[in-house]
Amino acid sequence: MHETIKSQAVFLDRDGTIIHDVGYLKDPEKIRLFDDCIDSLRKLQKDHELFVVTNQSGVAKGLTTEAEVRAVNSRLDLILREAGIYIREWYVCIHNKEDDCECRKPKPYFLLKASEDFGINLKHSWMLGDHPSDVETAFACGAKGIYLLTGHGAKHLDELGSEISVFHTLTDAARFIMQESLPGKANFCSISDGAEIIRQGGLVAFPTETVYGLGADVFNPAAVENIFRLKGRPLFNPLIAHIPDRKMIERLTDDIPESAGKLMDAFWPGPLTIVFNKKAGVPDIVTGGNSTVAVRMPSHPLALELIRLADTPVAAPSANAFGRTSPTTAFHVIEQLGTEGYGIIDGGASRVGVESTVISLAHERPLLLRPGGISKDQIEAVIGPVSIPEKTVIDHPEAPGMLESHYSPVTPMFLSAAQPSDNEDPETGLLLFKPEDIRSTGPVEILSTSADTEEAAINLYAAMRRLDSRNLKRIIAYLVPETGAGHAVNDRIKKAVRGSSGNSNRTD
Repeated sequence: MHETIKSQAVFLDRDGTIIHDVGYLKDPEKIRLFDDCIDSLRKLQKDHELFVVTNQSGVAKGLTTEAEVRAVNSRLDLILREAGIYIREWYVCIHNKEDDCECRKPKPYFLLKASEDFGINLKHSWMLGDHPSDVETAFACGAKGIYLLTGHGAKHLDELGSEISVFHTLTDAARFIMQESLPGKANFCSISDGAEIIRQGGLVAFPTETVYGLGADVFNPAAVENIFRLKGRPLFNPLIAHIPDRKMIERLTDDIPESAGKLMDAFWPGPLTIVFNKKAGVPDIVTGGNSTVAVRMPSHPLALELIRLADTPVAAPSANAFGRTSPTTAFHVIEQLGTEGYGIIDGGASRVGVESTVISLAHERPLLLRPGGISKDQIEAVIGPVSIPEKTVIDHPEAPGMLESHYSPVTPMFLSAAQPSDNEDPETGLLLFKPEDIRSTGPVEILSTSADTEEAAINLYAAMRRLDSRNLKRIIAYLVPETGAGHAVNDRIKKAVRGSSGNSNRTD
């Protein structure tokens, strides 16, 4: 039984990766596996040995004991074995960071030990976890690291280099590692191949830090028209032109006000779109017939490299069916757009999770057209007062994301103004901002375990998609505080509610 040792491995952090992080866990009865843990580990086990590598500094701090750690690990090992999952070895460091031991992550002591004891080829192995030290451990010995947004992943995301792949869940990471045979997998391409597709007039779905985009050469109207056709997007709804550096903006506009320079200095590359007066050569199909053009410099390294190699601004809306929930992984793109008519670059999960903020500088005063990853307060700290339009001209919006309904699941979604309460209907799902002391017989998605609006933004679309996949009768959503990214999150929730199942105004 499980005697032959495979030469490649997946090393897993424990807390926040395969079980919920509840602090210094002492009681085996309080173990809570993530819902997708068993299925994900089964898939990974087909081709990889599984190891757990965990820092348990609570022992050194006197907050737990070695015996308690062993008891938790033994119970967890038993739970996994009963599910047919075999952890080859449980590696535990019990020291503080100040102890300067050899076994504490990010030092690769345990990975090297597994290589020596079990013949593991680290170059073909992976380390998964929800802390930067997990991926640093992998890189320190030639293994590959994947960062998870489970556990404390969102909390430490700012400490992570932009080149490191992140994933919402263990399921997503396992799918990436196994290169699972998904519908549309043949569409996956390298950055250089994607750039060639764009140069030849094709479409490429690609990751940005906000959501995945579906891109084409700005100056190829026929290619841009195919974006609208594939998405089912109305032609009056403008697109954003993505650029890799400030030099390329000269191909799109001659009118760059001083305030634009300040915003670019402060927020580019990043989740801010600026609307300028456009050059005559920018096709009307890109701008929805407007005399303005929306421009953004994404911060995702794969997006920047794609645009540089294509050597043209890339027009790209989100890579979803029009009006539906935006994609934050490559798999989400395939779910909605199918497998025909585009290439796709898999770059893991998007880190911001909601679309960019859009601000127009083509008016007498700056106008905030869409809330997003950069808050109004942040913008006003740079350029002074910013106005919000009183209403949108529905058939002639100045920027994307301004329609009243958008980002919607297929499942009817309702907004509740009340405090979260018990749910006794198994066919009703709840979308909550933070953990609540309630009971629910239906599924519950928590946007932030730490009541943080930035984390809520990162998790919003993935959580909505998970509820939407459960074949429920309804989803009840609750708003988040209007601080930080909260305004953008609430904007998306309200528009999703308005658009779900064609209803224009849904409240519970």
